[in-house]
Amino acid sequence: MSFRHFAVRSGVFALAAGLLATPVTLSAQLAEFPGRHLYERFGVEAIELFDLRGQFSGSTLVDVRPRAEYDVVRMRDAHHVNLHAPDFDERVRDLEAREGSPLVFYCNGRDSHRAYRAAARASDAGLDAVLAYDAGMHDWAQSYPRFSRLFGEAVEDGDLIPDASFEARLLDGETFARRAQEDDSLLLDISGAGDEDDIALFGGRERVMPVNEPEALDDALRAAAADGDTLLIFDQHGQQVRWLQYRLRELGIEDERYYFLEGGMQAFYDEVMG
Repeated sequence: MSFRHFAVRSGVFALAAGLLATPVTLSAQLAEFPGRHLYERFGVEAIELFDLRGQFSGSTLVDVRPRAEYDVVRMRDAHHVNLHAPDFDERVRDLEAREGSPLVFYCNGRDSHRAYRAAARASDAGLDAVLAYDAGMHDWAQSYPRFSRLFGEAVEDGDLIPDASFEARLLDGETFARRAQEDDSLLLDISGAGDEDDIALFGGRERVMPVNEPEALDDALRAAAADGDTLLIFDQHGQQVRWLQYRLRELGIEDERYYFLEGGMQAFYDEVMG
Protein backbone atom coordinates (compact mmCIF):
# COMPACT_ATOMS: atom_id res chain seq x y z
CA MET A 1 0.00 0.00 0.00
CA SER A 2 1.34 3.42 -0.90
CA PHE A 3 0.56 6.58 0.99
CA ARG A 4 0.97 10.15 -0.15
CA HIS A 5 0.07 13.36 1.57
CA PHE A 6 -0.31 16.27 -0.78
CA ALA A 7 0.35 19.91 -0.01
CA VAL A 8 -2.20 21.50 2.28
CA ARG A 9 -3.80 24.76 1.17
CA SER A 10 -2.25 27.97 2.47
CA GLY A 11 -5.36 28.81 4.50
CA VAL A 12 -4.89 25.69 6.56
CA PHE A 13 -1.35 26.78 7.40
CA ALA A 14 -2.73 30.08 8.67
CA LEU A 15 -5.28 28.28 10.82
CA ALA A 16 -2.63 25.90 12.10
CA ALA A 17 -0.57 28.89 13.19
CA GLY A 18 -3.60 30.16 15.08
CA LEU A 19 -4.01 26.81 16.74
CA LEU A 20 -0.45 26.85 17.98
CA ALA A 21 -1.21 30.14 19.68
CA THR A 22 -4.31 28.73 21.38
CA PRO A 23 -3.90 27.85 25.09
CA VAL A 24 -4.19 24.13 25.72
CA THR A 25 -7.32 23.27 27.74
CA LEU A 26 -9.22 20.13 28.60
CA SER A 27 -12.63 21.75 28.23
CA ALA A 28 -15.53 19.69 26.98
CA GLN A 29 -16.18 22.24 24.26
CA LEU A 30 -12.75 21.80 22.73
CA ALA A 31 -13.07 18.04 22.95
CA GLU A 32 -16.50 18.03 21.28
CA PHE A 33 -15.88 20.82 18.79
CA PRO A 34 -12.16 20.86 18.01
CA GLY A 35 -12.48 23.62 15.42
CA ARG A 36 -14.76 26.01 17.29
CA HIS A 37 -12.25 27.89 19.39
CA LEU A 38 -9.86 28.10 16.48
CA TYR A 39 -12.37 29.63 14.09
CA GLU A 40 -13.68 31.98 16.76
CA ARG A 41 -10.26 33.60 16.58
CA PHE A 42 -11.10 34.37 12.94
CA GLY A 43 -14.45 35.93 13.80
CA VAL A 44 -16.72 32.90 13.28
CA GLU A 45 -19.57 32.59 15.78
CA ALA A 46 -20.99 29.11 16.45
CA ILE A 47 -24.58 28.35 17.43
CA GLU A 48 -25.63 25.44 19.62
CA LEU A 49 -28.16 22.74 18.71
CA PHE A 50 -30.81 23.92 21.18
CA ASP A 51 -30.33 27.59 20.31
CA LEU A 52 -30.75 26.91 16.60
CA ARG A 53 -34.03 25.14 17.28
CA GLY A 54 -35.18 28.23 19.17
CA GLN A 55 -34.49 30.57 16.26
CA PHE A 56 -35.12 28.05 13.48
CA SER A 57 -38.01 29.92 11.84
CA GLY A 58 -36.11 33.20 11.87
CA SER A 59 -32.93 31.86 10.25
CA THR A 60 -31.89 31.18 6.67
CA LEU A 61 -30.35 27.71 6.73
CA VAL A 62 -27.56 26.90 4.30
CA ASP A 63 -26.30 23.35 3.75
CA VAL A 64 -22.72 23.48 2.44
CA ARG A 65 -22.14 19.73 2.00
CA PRO A 66 -21.90 17.96 -1.38
CA ARG A 67 -25.20 17.79 -3.23
CA ALA A 68 -25.65 14.03 -2.78
CA GLU A 69 -25.56 14.42 1.01
CA TYR A 70 -28.06 17.28 0.96
CA ASP A 71 -30.41 15.19 -1.19
CA VAL A 72 -30.33 12.34 1.33
CA VAL A 73 -30.92 14.24 4.56
CA ARG A 74 -31.12 17.94 5.34
CA MET A 75 -32.74 20.47 7.60
CA ARG A 76 -36.28 21.46 6.69
CA ASP A 77 -36.35 24.58 4.48
CA ALA A 78 -32.56 24.51 4.04
CA HIS A 79 -30.94 25.89 0.91
CA HIS A 80 -27.99 24.18 -0.74
CA VAL A 81 -24.80 26.05 -1.60
CA ASN A 82 -21.73 23.87 -1.93
CA LEU A 83 -18.83 25.43 -0.06
CA HIS A 84 -16.62 24.96 -3.12
CA ALA A 85 -19.07 26.41 -5.66
CA PRO A 86 -17.28 29.05 -7.79
CA ASP A 87 -20.22 31.44 -7.29
CA PHE A 88 -20.49 30.83 -3.53
CA ASP A 89 -20.13 34.53 -2.60
CA GLU A 90 -22.77 35.66 -5.07
CA ARG A 91 -25.23 32.96 -4.04
CA VAL A 92 -25.03 33.67 -0.31
CA ARG A 93 -25.44 37.40 -0.94
CA ASP A 94 -28.55 36.63 -3.00
CA LEU A 95 -29.87 34.38 -0.22
CA GLU A 96 -29.46 37.09 2.37
CA ALA A 97 -31.19 39.64 0.14
CA ARG A 98 -34.07 37.28 -0.67
CA GLU A 99 -34.55 35.32 2.59
CA GLY A 100 -33.10 37.59 5.25
CA SER A 101 -30.49 37.05 7.95
CA PRO A 102 -28.93 35.52 9.91
CA LEU A 103 -27.55 32.90 7.56
CA VAL A 104 -26.76 29.71 9.47
CA PHE A 105 -24.31 27.40 7.72
CA TYR A 106 -24.17 23.72 8.58
CA CYS A 107 -22.38 20.53 7.50
CA ASN A 108 -21.71 17.17 9.15
CA GLY A 109 -20.19 18.96 12.12
CA ARG A 110 -17.70 17.93 14.80
CA ASP A 111 -14.52 17.17 12.86
CA SER A 112 -15.75 18.70 9.60
CA HIS A 113 -14.97 22.40 9.35
CA ARG A 114 -17.10 23.20 6.29
CA ALA A 115 -19.67 25.21 8.28
CA TYR A 116 -16.96 27.33 9.93
CA ARG A 117 -15.24 27.92 6.62
CA ALA A 118 -18.50 28.84 4.92
CA ALA A 119 -19.33 31.36 7.65
CA ALA A 120 -15.86 32.87 7.39
CA ARG A 121 -16.13 33.09 3.62
CA ALA A 122 -19.60 34.68 3.82
CA SER A 123 -18.25 37.28 6.23
CA ASP A 124 -15.44 38.04 3.80
CA ALA A 125 -18.11 38.44 1.10
CA GLY A 126 -19.69 41.24 3.13
CA LEU A 127 -22.45 39.47 5.08
CA ASP A 128 -22.80 40.71 8.63
CA ALA A 129 -25.11 38.19 10.35
CA VAL A 130 -23.66 34.71 9.83
CA LEU A 131 -23.44 31.72 12.16
CA ALA A 132 -21.96 28.22 12.01
CA TYR A 133 -24.00 25.34 13.41
CA ASP A 134 -21.28 22.81 14.20
CA ALA A 135 -22.99 19.91 15.98
CA GLY A 136 -23.76 18.43 12.58
CA MET A 137 -26.65 17.03 10.59
CA HIS A 138 -26.71 13.70 12.43
CA ASP A 139 -27.33 15.32 15.83
CA TRP A 140 -29.99 17.58 14.32
CA ALA A 141 -31.90 14.75 12.61
CA GLN A 142 -31.86 12.64 15.77
CA SER A 143 -32.93 15.52 18.01
CA TYR A 144 -35.45 17.18 15.70
CA PRO A 145 -36.74 14.73 13.08
CA ARG A 146 -39.82 16.92 12.46
CA PHE A 147 -37.48 19.66 11.31
CA SER A 148 -35.49 17.34 9.04
CA ARG A 149 -36.08 15.86 5.61
CA LEU A 150 -35.01 12.42 4.36
CA PHE A 151 -35.00 12.19 0.56
CA GLY A 152 -37.23 15.26 0.60
CA GLU A 153 -39.87 13.76 2.89
CA ALA A 154 -40.64 14.34 6.57
CA VAL A 155 -38.72 11.99 8.86
CA GLU A 156 -40.97 9.39 10.48
CA ASP A 157 -40.29 6.99 13.36
CA GLY A 158 -37.94 4.24 12.22
CA ASP A 159 -36.64 6.16 9.19
CA LEU A 160 -33.25 6.93 10.70
CA ILE A 161 -30.64 4.17 10.64
CA PRO A 162 -29.78 3.22 14.26
CA ASP A 163 -26.26 3.99 15.43
CA ALA A 164 -25.66 0.27 16.05
CA SER A 165 -26.46 -0.55 12.42
CA PHE A 166 -24.02 2.09 11.25
CA GLU A 167 -21.29 1.12 13.70
CA ALA A 168 -21.56 -2.53 12.64
CA ARG A 169 -20.18 -1.44 9.24
CA LEU A 170 -17.08 0.30 10.63
CA LEU A 171 -13.59 -1.11 10.29
CA ASP A 172 -10.58 0.25 12.16
CA GLY A 173 -7.68 1.49 10.06
CA GLU A 174 -5.55 -1.64 10.36
CA THR A 175 -8.41 -3.97 9.40
CA PHE A 176 -9.52 -1.70 6.56
CA ALA A 177 -5.99 -1.55 5.14
CA ARG A 178 -5.66 -5.32 5.32
CA ARG A 179 -9.00 -5.85 3.61
CA ALA A 180 -8.01 -3.35 0.93
CA GLN A 181 -5.26 -5.73 -0.20
CA GLU A 182 -7.70 -8.57 -0.88
CA ASP A 183 -8.62 -9.32 -4.49
CA ASP A 184 -12.37 -9.20 -3.87
CA SER A 185 -12.32 -5.70 -2.35
CA LEU A 186 -13.35 -2.55 -4.23
CA LEU A 187 -12.28 0.82 -2.77
CA LEU A 188 -14.64 3.77 -3.05
CA ASP A 189 -13.63 7.34 -2.13
CA ILE A 190 -16.60 9.59 -1.33
CA SER A 191 -14.64 12.41 0.30
CA GLY A 192 -15.43 14.85 -2.51
CA ALA A 193 -13.25 17.51 -4.08
CA GLY A 194 -11.86 20.48 -2.24
CA ASP A 195 -11.58 19.20 1.32
CA GLU A 196 -8.90 20.37 3.72
CA ASP A 197 -6.30 17.84 2.61
CA ASP A 198 -5.91 15.75 -0.50
CA ILE A 199 -4.76 12.34 0.67
CA ALA A 200 -4.20 9.38 -1.64
CA LEU A 201 -4.41 6.32 0.57
CA PHE A 202 -4.28 3.53 -1.96
CA GLY A 203 -2.15 4.72 -4.85
CA GLY A 204 -4.96 5.31 -7.31
CA ARG A 205 -6.69 1.95 -6.80
CA GLU A 206 -9.75 3.65 -5.33
CA ARG A 207 -12.69 4.83 -7.42
CA VAL A 208 -13.48 8.49 -6.75
CA MET A 209 -17.24 8.79 -6.50
CA PRO A 210 -19.18 11.79 -7.92
CA VAL A 211 -20.71 13.06 -4.68
CA ASN A 212 -21.67 16.39 -6.26
CA GLU A 213 -23.79 14.63 -8.90
CA PRO A 214 -26.47 12.49 -7.19
CA GLU A 215 -27.67 10.64 -10.29
CA ALA A 216 -24.12 9.84 -11.38
CA LEU A 217 -23.34 8.69 -7.83
CA ASP A 218 -26.30 6.30 -7.88
CA ASP A 219 -25.13 4.85 -11.19
CA ALA A 220 -21.60 4.44 -9.86
CA LEU A 221 -22.82 2.71 -6.69
CA ARG A 222 -24.99 0.30 -8.68
CA ALA A 223 -22.05 -0.52 -10.95
CA ALA A 224 -19.76 -1.09 -7.97
CA ALA A 225 -22.28 -3.40 -6.28
CA ALA A 226 -22.77 -5.32 -9.53
CA ASP A 227 -19.09 -6.27 -9.52
CA GLY A 228 -19.85 -8.54 -6.58
CA ASP A 229 -16.84 -7.38 -4.57
CA THR A 230 -16.79 -6.20 -0.97
CA LEU A 231 -17.16 -2.41 -1.02
CA LEU A 232 -14.66 -0.61 1.20
CA ILE A 233 -15.82 2.99 1.45
CA PHE A 234 -14.02 5.94 2.97
CA ASP A 235 -14.42 9.70 3.29
CA GLN A 236 -12.55 12.58 4.90
CA HIS A 237 -13.59 12.34 8.56
CA GLY A 238 -15.86 9.29 8.82
CA GLN A 239 -19.07 11.34 8.73
CA GLN A 240 -20.12 11.38 5.08
CA VAL A 241 -20.45 7.60 5.10
CA ARG A 242 -23.39 7.91 7.51
CA TRP A 243 -25.47 9.47 4.75
CA LEU A 244 -24.13 7.17 2.07
CA GLN A 245 -25.62 4.27 4.04
CA TYR A 246 -29.08 5.74 3.46
CA ARG A 247 -28.35 5.96 -0.25
CA LEU A 248 -27.19 2.34 -0.32
CA ARG A 249 -30.39 1.32 1.42
CA GLU A 250 -32.48 3.34 -1.03
CA LEU A 251 -30.75 1.61 -3.95
CA GLY A 252 -31.33 -1.83 -2.44
CA ILE A 253 -27.63 -2.39 -1.80
CA GLU A 254 -27.94 -2.74 1.96
CA ASP A 255 -27.69 -6.53 1.82
CA GLU A 256 -24.42 -6.41 -0.12
CA ARG A 257 -21.10 -6.57 1.69
CA TYR A 258 -19.84 -3.08 2.43
CA TYR A 259 -17.77 -1.48 5.17
CA PHE A 260 -16.66 2.01 6.13
CA LEU A 261 -13.29 3.29 7.33
CA GLU A 262 -13.78 4.38 10.95
CA GLY A 263 -12.81 8.02 11.36
CA GLY A 264 -12.17 8.44 7.65
CA MET A 265 -8.94 9.35 5.90
CA GLN A 266 -7.86 11.83 8.54
CA ALA A 267 -7.99 9.28 11.36
CA PHE A 268 -6.18 6.76 9.19
CA TYR A 269 -3.52 9.32 8.32
CA ASP A 270 -3.07 10.31 11.96
CA GLU A 271 -2.79 6.65 12.96
CA VAL A 272 -0.20 5.87 10.29
CA MET A 273 1.83 9.00 10.97
CA GLY A 274 1.55 8.38 14.71
